[in-house]
Amino acid sequence: MMENGLTALYGKLIDRPGGVYGFAAIMAVAGIAATTMKTEHAVDDGLVALLLSGDLLFGLFVTMLIVLVIVGARIDDRPGKSIALTLGVLAAGSIVRLLLPFAASIGWLAEWNGVMLGIMIITLYLSLRIGARFAVAAMGCALYTMFVTAGMTLGLAYRITVPGVLTLTAVGALAVVMAFLGYSLVRSGIESARREPVSHSVRTGMVRAMPFLVLGGLAVLLIGAPLAFVTDGPLRDFGLYLMIGGPMGACAVLMSAIPLAVMTRNVRFEAGTPARRGGRRQR
Repeated sequence: MMENGLTALYGKLIDRPGGVYGFAAIMAVAGIAATTMKTEHAVDDGLVALLLSGDLLFGLFVTMLIVLVIVGARIDDRPGKSIALTLGVLAAGSIVRLLLPFAASIGWLAEWNGVMLGIMIITLYLSLRIGARFAVAAMGCALYTMFVTAGMTLGLAYRITVPGVLTLTAVGALAVVMAFLGYSLVRSGIESARREPVSHSVRTGMVRAMPFLVLGGLAVLLIGAPLAFVTDGPLRDFGLYLMIGGPMGACAVLMSAIPLAVMTRNVRFEAGTPARRGGRRQR
């Protein structure tokens, strides 16, 4: 009964974006406030080296391209364009990566990281242009989850460490997995309701995925809570990231239904190029 009530409530919330966007803004502000209210942060040297080297940023860049290929091709049915864009951007990013030793030798690491961020932003824009809406939404869910989780966790953690940052990236990957599984139900709805706009399948598919996403987020919370409250040191920080990131990832994926429904309101499933009959084009 409770599950049916939550599903019905979520179905209504999709058509009322104001409340959902407000909740998203409140969570983002809470993440910022939790960080700013902490008097000081202890950062170990390994993390500084990891960030300055660009290894973490380049890893996120490659992960973003993998998401573009898998989600963009599977859900948006644009495998050719997604793969072509990924290969082109990967070549550009790899060239920039080869210039890293030169940037380090002349003290341009900040500029190098800025270029990589610019390439990532351009990739997101181009992904939207080719129609990989679901891939961009999955990336957005991961980034939002990582941002809020990092803010809240840094307000409670003793220090910022390399294992903590790697756990944060794992939380982002978990959000992508949740998004992909939820969007797969949307895709199956698109294939079975080709006469309806894609936004209709977004609503029905995400409503169907809601119980699974809620249970998945709660399961991660239950795994992380004992570590956060019973253990100490790195294990405690690991538990904090999971305890906050699991439910936050599920919320981010569920909230993504609103912009997806808006973007696909007038979009219909592409069945292919219109056929010709008798050598004459259909009109």
